[in-house]
Amino acid sequence: VSHLFSLPTMASHDGACDNNAVTFQELEQKVLSLFEKARSLPLSLSRDDGNIEVRTNWDGQNIVSVAEAKIIGRPPSEFRGFFENFNDAFAKNGNMVKEICHLEHEKSREGIKAILQFPAPISDRIMIHWKYLELDRRPNEHMLILSEEGNGGLLDKHLSAEEKQKYVLGRTFLCTYWVSPVSDAQGNVVGSNIKYVYSGDVGGLIPAQVQKWIGPKNALNSLEILIGFSENSSEK
Repeated sequence: VSHLFSLPTMASHDGACDNNAVTFQELEQKVLSLFEKARSLPLSLSRDDGNIEVRTNWDGQNIVSVAEAKIIGRPPSEFRGFFENFNDAFAKNGNMVKEICHLEHEKSREGIKAILQFPAPISDRIMIHWKYLELDRRPNEHMLILSEEGNGGLLDKHLSAEEKQKYVLGRTFLCTYWVSPVSDAQGNVVGSNIKYVYSGDVGGLIPAQVQKWIGPKNALNSLEILIGFSENSSEK
């Protein structure tokens, strides 16, 4: 098994993370590194004549998915609202989302809780992590990162005994939405390049073959959530 996507510094995979704060810039470097290596991996899924691609690899027992889509005719400005209002936008456009809510703010990051619905017999999952947002990282470029690193305090304060009994705790080592402009030969913005990465542990006992099948589909669905937000917004 290749370990191109090994994330040993993201989190220990044997329990909850501690309370050590991590910066957006530290997580951003991990995202950039993942995409630099992604092209060396075989395709897991391809759609729209190659304009949408999903690649996957294993990090220990967990699958890592990297996806990219080129959308012509929709500039990054049409996706900005998704980044600015992620909690509501993700809940309204994601068919697996049962609930997502704000927990607290700490400096430049926001603690959030998400409850995701899974088809039977897989139990619903609960995830508690930090959200980092960088609008205008460069002109017309936005990045949002979710990570459980340093979420020990969030778990202590916001994961109830009832929730522990009712849901399986999933873990998000690194999840990113990233949109940047596509320009023509004259430098005019003609569309958007959308990138998505997910590395995590959904919890419970899910066979590797099931993860291998469902991982790329979930990455594709995550791209479609962002694309669908743009389409729905333009119709209003």
